[in-house]
Amino acid sequence: MGSAVVRQLESLLRTRHLDSTLAKAWLDAPSPAVATTGQISLDRALGGGWRRGEISELVGARSSGRTSLLVTTLSAATDRGDIVGLVDACDCFDPAGAAACGLDLSRVLWIRGPSVTAEFCGRPLIETVVRRAIRAFDLLLRAGGFGIAVLDVADVPARWLRSVPMTTWLRMAHANEGRDTVGLMLGEAPMGRSARGATVRVQATSRWTGSDIRQRCLSGLDVRVNVASATRLADHELQLTL
Repeated sequence: MGSAVVRQLESLLRTRHLDSTLAKAWLDAPSPAVATTGQISLDRALGGGWRRGEISELVGARSSGRTSLLVTTLSAATDRGDIVGLVDACDCFDPAGAAACGLDLSRVLWIRGPSVTAEFCGRPLIETVVRRAIRAFDLLLRAGGFGIAVLDVADVPARWLRSVPMTTWLRMAHANEGRDTVGLMLGEAPMGRSARGATVRVQATSRWTGSDIRQRCLSGLDVRVNVASATRLADHELQLTL
């Protein structure tokens, strides 16, 4: 009886094109197409890199190294000739800094939201900002042709994103299914990766030079990374230096 119910459920999922959520589909699927993060150890933890055709997340607090890892991923993409799309919800992206790190800005479609500080804005404005950013991200995924498509809502507090219906994230995951685009969401906390996508959490410790507090300079970040994915039995942890 149980087997019949399972078969019926699997049939319904296939009818709705949701069979990628089945464990058997993960086991039978060929090796996924991936895009490098630009960090060898992180690629290894992800099984080769960010999965194409999926939605993954890069999350962490401010100054955690999340933006540095994003720029590394985008730079690797433009180096191999990809076009990348970046939906910058709160207009916080620093193109000059990214270019100095190797990002080819001529291969970046930068979609800028209004210059707002989410902590000091009212709920109606933030809801509008988030809604428009999600809509733009959805259009990027459906348009195709992008090696990486990014939704950057890192400067929107997580509490404002919890009201986004889960069906919204599922719809975008479905829109990107089977495509050559890596969908990547940048935020303070997990939002809604797709079934095979990964959540990469980052925490950083600052490195400083100079013995006098008035002369100290930031020399880099030691980043602790946790990689979680529904396709892996255990999370992976590693250290990166940025």
